[in-house]
Amino acid sequence: MRVWIVCASVTMSACGGGAPQLPPWDNSLPPASVMGTGSARGWTTARGIVHLHSPYSHDACDNAPRDVSGVPNEPCLTDLRTALCTDHIDFAALTDHDDSMADEEFPTLFNMRGSDQPVLNAGGQQIASRMFCDNGHEVIWSVGGENDVMPVMLDHHVPGTIDERHAIYNGLAATDITAMRDAGALMWIAHTEQHPIEQLRTIAPDGVELYNLHANIDPKIRSEYLGLDSGAAIAAAVEFADTNEGHPEPDLALLSFLSPNTPGIDRWNLLLGDGRKVAATAGSDAHENALPITLADGERGDSYRRVLRWFSNVLLVHDARDPAQIEEALGRGRLFAVFEIMGTPDGFDVVAVGSSGVAELGDTITFGDTHLVVKVPTVRGLDLSKLPDPEIKATILRITSAGVETVATGAGPDLDVALPGPGAYRVEISIVPHHLGPYLRDLGTAYADRELPWIYTSAIYVQ
Repeated sequence: MRVWIVCASVTMSACGGGAPQLPPWDNSLPPASVMGTGSARGWTTARGIVHLHSPYSHDACDNAPRDVSGVPNEPCLTDLRTALCTDHIDFAALTDHDDSMADEEFPTLFNMRGSDQPVLNAGGQQIASRMFCDNGHEVIWSVGGENDVMPVMLDHHVPGTIDERHAIYNGLAATDITAMRDAGALMWIAHTEQHPIEQLRTIAPDGVELYNLHANIDPKIRSEYLGLDSGAAIAAAVEFADTNEGHPEPDLALLSFLSPNTPGIDRWNLLLGDGRKVAATAGSDAHENALPITLADGERGDSYRRVLRWFSNVLLVHDARDPAQIEEALGRGRLFAVFEIMGTPDGFDVVAVGSSGVAELGDTITFGDTHLVVKVPTVRGLDLSKLPDPEIKATILRITSAGVETVATGAGPDLDVALPGPGAYRVEISIVPHHLGPYLRDLGTAYADRELPWIYTSAIYVQ
């Protein structure tokens, strides 16, 4: 067993005695294309946020999203725009609350500034915008809402007066759902843990959240809906507010309270067991309204940059600049959610192969000598001469009307598993992130020595 010695200085520049020097912490993410998922079959990867709030949500920006004259909080919006560039986010699916999203005319909601360009449909209507970053990156913005349901990637507002818009965006009736779909939306469910399964079956969403950051933190939601200790998340996160020498890396605060949103995942499994095709995403739910204190890295605790750095959703597309391909892949479920605070996955891939052909995530394949092939990822750029080796494990799950069964588990590098029959198959990658332990410094390594979720894929359907 290797013994790792880490200096407690902030700069890590004076490690004596031959101990390996800790690599500097990278507070950004690389372009999504480096993941390489599906590249052998012509795919590229697009990283996106599904569930995101701008100054057109009433509770964003420390509950001060706009001034008394209605002017948006520009410093807060600048934080958001800068974060999308720094973290190389390819698409930002805004989901603002009806207060005040429903009060604004549609083009306003794209938060366009500077050199941003509108993306128009064939009829000349703006359906997205394109932001050009100083680092050469581009971000596609779309408009949506989050109330009882979460319409994603609207093409335009639902019809009616402003009051009628509010009523529809807040509605759960079949007519409300139809109006949002007719406005171009994919119908998503935020906070899946708070929706009864019969309600979900009635709505028949295109996708659900398998994880929501707000739920994982909020004391009331943790205790009432997730069965977790109400105050544990906040108490643990406070440990990362230390600004003294030897402080833990603030970005790693997520390690202290991250846990699976099991009730939401269970509801998703029930929908899959019904034979429904339902994608799943992780919801950042970022507002910059929860932790305004400045941490050791000079940023507020819940900065957009930090929260968007924690996790995202990765789509397989042919052109990451094409909004139509982004929306198609999201609705189809050709995606996986990844907690990139553990590291960017390198070499990850999942595909089903059988006598009837090949199926990507979100696809359907006819059962017949069908195998699921999983390439278990490694952590991109990890220097094992300076950092401990993480423990990574893949689990293949089969979901049918009978419930959830584990088909196979393994550390890889590859799993090639003959499937036992029809069902929805999805993959979970877990990780014990020992390699992050040294960055916890005077907190010790306990938060990095427990098994945590790294990747959740949407399903491949075998019929």
